[in-house]
Amino acid sequence: MSSKSFRTLVENWLAAYDALFSALEALPAEKRETPGICGDWNARQLVAHLAGWHYEAIRRYAEYAAGDPLDKTYDTDAFNAIQVEAREHLSWEQTLDDLREAIDILHAQAQTLSERHAAADPRYAAWLDGLIKEARHHGQQVTAWLPDDS
Repeated sequence: MSSKSFRTLVENWLAAYDALFSALEALPAEKRETPGICGDWNARQLVAHLAGWHYEAIRRYAEYAAGDPLDKTYDTDAFNAIQVEAREHLSWEQTLDDLREAIDILHAQAQTLSERHAAADPRYAAWLDGLIKEARHHGQQVTAWLPDDS
């Protein structure tokens, strides 16, 4: 992978989350805590889950940079439950801010990767690809949850 393609991936990831935030910000307050936007989750829990995966990406990026050669597998349902529960005390705005902060940290990490480093370890790109897919998938769910006049 060239640096340009990794940089393009970073730009696509940021754009996907900009679009998701636009949809989330259009969500009426009365729908933010209503279960059902994604399974049993409400919109705040959906955002909490995304923040959790971003913080995990931050952790994994640091491990890759330190030379960790191992790929980790996840029990996705258990991981998601832990992330949602860990953020249950946060308000809507605090949950959005938590995700924004995680995105800012991961962006800073991605910006420090040299062309050679990004190309040498496809796990960096794989995380961004996964996060983009999550943003697009959940963005569709949020958009479907918006009132027809939005």
